[in-house]
Amino acid sequence: MSSTYPTINPFRWGFNGTVTQFASDDSVKLTLKDSKENTDFKHFVSQNVPGLRDGATFRLNPLLFTGILQTVYLGAANFDQKFRVFYGREVRKFSDGGITSIDWVMNSWKDKYHFDPSNCSYDKKSFDADEKETHLENWPRLHPFTRFLREPEITEIDGDDRPLIVVLHGLAGGSHEPIIRSLTESLSAIGNHRFKVAVLNSRGCARTKVTNRYLGTAIFTLDIEEFIRKELEKFPNRKIYAVGFSFGAMQLSNYLSKMGENSMLTAAAFLSNPWDMVNSTRKIDNDFWTKTLFAKTLGQFLSRLIKVNIGELEVPNGTVPDHEPTPENPCFYTFTKENLQKISEITSPSQFDDILTAPSLGFKNAYDYYGYATSITKMPHFKIPCLVINSIDDPIVDSNTLPRNEAMSNPYLVYCETDLGGHLAYLDSEKNSWVTPRIAEYFFKFDELVL
Repeated sequence: MSSTYPTINPFRWGFNGTVTQFASDDSVKLTLKDSKENTDFKHFVSQNVPGLRDGATFRLNPLLFTGILQTVYLGAANFDQKFRVFYGREVRKFSDGGITSIDWVMNSWKDKYHFDPSNCSYDKKSFDADEKETHLENWPRLHPFTRFLREPEITEIDGDDRPLIVVLHGLAGGSHEPIIRSLTESLSAIGNHRFKVAVLNSRGCARTKVTNRYLGTAIFTLDIEEFIRKELEKFPNRKIYAVGFSFGAMQLSNYLSKMGENSMLTAAAFLSNPWDMVNSTRKIDNDFWTKTLFAKTLGQFLSRLIKVNIGELEVPNGTVPDHEPTPENPCFYTFTKENLQKISEITSPSQFDDILTAPSLGFKNAYDYYGYATSITKMPHFKIPCLVINSIDDPIVDSNTLPRNEAMSNPYLVYCETDLGGHLAYLDSEKNSWVTPRIAEYFFKFDELVL
């Protein structure tokens, strides 16, 4: 039966999940700090993150018994009383003239604003006063628990030499998303606040202004590279880690592939990466449930991103490229009023990319762009230890093209495949994420134990 019919596979219903691990028999050797002995990466993950060992089990919310329900709930439910993370926003300019925002987790602000974890209350009056005082002119209102940093606060962050974890969010998302807050809460708390944690928001996302026409694409890695390089320059011996969620995982894949052994990262993690972007997009465009429940919403996220920033992006109708666009040398001639009208009517992300992204990069259509940007072909070039997590019941990701063979071919990869969890969600009975503490545990043990 064609997958386009409105059926849901009953063999992927449930709430008791299982982990299946895929890794090379020649898994890369890691040198441990205390003993100076070596252990292989696969064994390290299994021993130190027992929730991700082969055959490990976990329990999710019985009411969210399919990947679709998990994913819909994550996107639609109210998580206001969970994952209370304070962010301090820094605006940074990059070499191409563009800017984006870095949202630093500010654990000290929980004391500053008298945060009470028992009821999630805090001194909102004081926080709002500081937010008003620090707010940049002509910037949109920021999300709750986020304000711009004062110069002395930026100086304090610059002088903090703790290991750094960089978080890359999903499509048109940002630091405010519940699943990102769940992760940053876990990362910033583990090991008695062992890590500095920063969310590198994609250009135009999380209520960030844009100053040029280069918005984020799956192959755009300039911001990642320049941010990591600058942070490493402050403390050359500091360890820096990165984790990518969904679209952010695609960007991280392209970054690691491009940089190879020069990534400046110690280790990385990926959650819900649509590794084969071509086939995952075919699923979004053609699968009944995915198309009905998610495709239009994703497309409209992108459309709103353009509308909000059209003042900085717009070019006159009829504009033609002043040079031949390529992925390395794009030409942003597509942001016309005519195209703005077209994207207001789209029903999928691929339609958005057909109209705006692909032509700007020199591709014939969205699927040509996806073939170039797809992550699964980049995996042989990963040269640092990478933990990969995907769920078979993810309604966004094509389960037939998950990277089992790639993980067994590259000694730097450990791929943990779950049968339940949906896209990014993995919500348990308390509406907490099962997976984000596992990712935090992985980074903590890696930083604590590996030389």
